[in-house]
Amino acid sequence: MSAPNTIVGLGARTDHLATVPNLDASRLQLSAEEAALLALVGRVERIDNLLSRSTLGEARTIAVLLSLRAKGAIVPARVVPRNQPTPAVDAALAEEVDLEPERKREIIELERSLDAMDYFAVLGLRPGAAAGDVKQAYYNASRRFHPDRYFGKNLGSFRARMERIFRKLTEAHNVLTQQDKRDAYLKANPALALASTAAAAPAPAPAPPPPSNPALELTPIAPRPPAPPPRGVSPPPAAPVAPPPAVSDAESEARRAERQARLARHPYLAKTVRLSELVARGKAAVARGDWERAYQDFHQVQTLDPKNREVVTLLVEARRRHDEHRASLELARGRELALHGDAVGALAAYRMATSLDPQSAEAAYLAAREGLAQGQDVGEVRALAQRAVDLQSQRVEHQLLLGKVLMELGAKKHAKRVFEDAARLDPDNADAKAALKKLRWTF
Repeated sequence: MSAPNTIVGLGARTDHLATVPNLDASRLQLSAEEAALLALVGRVERIDNLLSRSTLGEARTIAVLLSLRAKGAIVPARVVPRNQPTPAVDAALAEEVDLEPERKREIIELERSLDAMDYFAVLGLRPGAAAGDVKQAYYNASRRFHPDRYFGKNLGSFRARMERIFRKLTEAHNVLTQQDKRDAYLKANPALALASTAAAAPAPAPAPPPPSNPALELTPIAPRPPAPPPRGVSPPPAAPVAPPPAVSDAESEARRAERQARLARHPYLAKTVRLSELVARGKAAVARGDWERAYQDFHQVQTLDPKNREVVTLLVEARRRHDEHRASLELARGRELALHGDAVGALAAYRMATSLDPQSAEAAYLAAREGLAQGQDVGEVRALAQRAVDLQSQRVEHQLLLGKVLMELGAKKHAKRVFEDAARLDPDNADAKAALKKLRWTF
C-alpha cells in the first residue's frame, strides 16, 4: 500500500518546512536526532526530500519532525518560483498561528525594521523624550509585545520575532532611563543628540510690553484716613463682618471627589490600585477556571511588584493548572489520532502531554507504549515507562509495559522483578504469567 500523501501535523509530502527565523536552538534542548534533522531542514526544504535524505527511517523522521514542530523550531512554508515576485513576508503571514492577520503584519514589519531604528523610534518617541515618557512607552509596548502575554497560544515563528522585539524594547528602555548610558548613546549618535537638544530647548520668552509714555502716566492717590472724632464723642460702631458663604452639599461632594482624583494620580497610589485590580481579576479568572487569563494577570503583578509573595504562589499554581489543562487536551487529541490510525501524530500528542504535565501517569504510559511500538529510542521509552510506574505503581498495565521495555534492553533480572510485582497485583494476569514462565530458566 502506498504511503499517504498528507502527513497530519506537517502537510502534503510536496509541501515545504522552514526553520524559524532567528531561532536560538540552545533554548529548545534538542535531542541529537532533532538537531541532525533540523540541520537537514536548513533554511527551507521539501518534506519528501527530508524523508528520503534522513537516515532515521520514514516513521522516525516524521515523529522527529512533529517534535520539532511542537517545539516551535520549524514551520510550514510556501515557496514561490523566482519569476513570481512575492513579498518576503508571505510565508509568515500564511503561517497558522493564534494571531490576527493585522497583528501578524505589525509584528513582521516591526521586526524587520528594528536594525534601522534608534532607541527613541523603537519606543515610538521623539528624540529627547524624558525618562518618564520612556518608562511609560516601554510599559505600553510590553503589553503588546511581551511573549508571555500570549501564554498558552500557538505563536509558531512569531514567538521568536516577538522575543527579538521585546529584547530591543528592553535595551532601549535600559539605555534611555539611565543618565550615564543615555549620555553615551547620544554622544555616539550626534544627529540624535542635536535633535534632543532642539526638543529640550525652552520656548522663547514673551516680548516685554512697550514702554509707557511718562507724560500720560497717572499717579494713584492714596485714600485719606478718616478724621478722628471730636474730643468727647465716641467713634461710630464698626460695620458687622458678614460670615463666609455657606458651602452646599453638592459643592462639598465635588471638592471631595476632586481630592480623591488628585490622590489617585499619585504614582504610588496609582500603582497600588493597579496591582489590586490585577490581583482581583486574576482571582476571578481562577474562580471560573480561566487559567490563561489568571497567569497573565499574576505575571504582570509579579513584574510590577517582584516582592509580592502571595502572587508568586498564585502564579505558580495558575501555570501548573494551565499546563495540566493543556496536557489533558493533548491526551484527548492523541487518543483521537490513534483511533483514526495516525500513530505518529498520537505519539507526538502524548509526548507533548508528558512535557506539559510530568505528573500525569497516563500521559507517560501512553507515550511509552506508542514509543515502544514505533521503535523509538528504548532509553527514552524506559524513562517514560518508569515514570508511569512511579506515579501509579498499582496499575498492572504500567508494570507489564515496564517489564517489556526492560526485556528489550536485556535487563532480564530487573524485568523479572517487575513482572512479579504485576503478578502480585493480579495473580490471574495471563501476560504476567507468560512473561515469568519465559524468564524462569533464562538466567
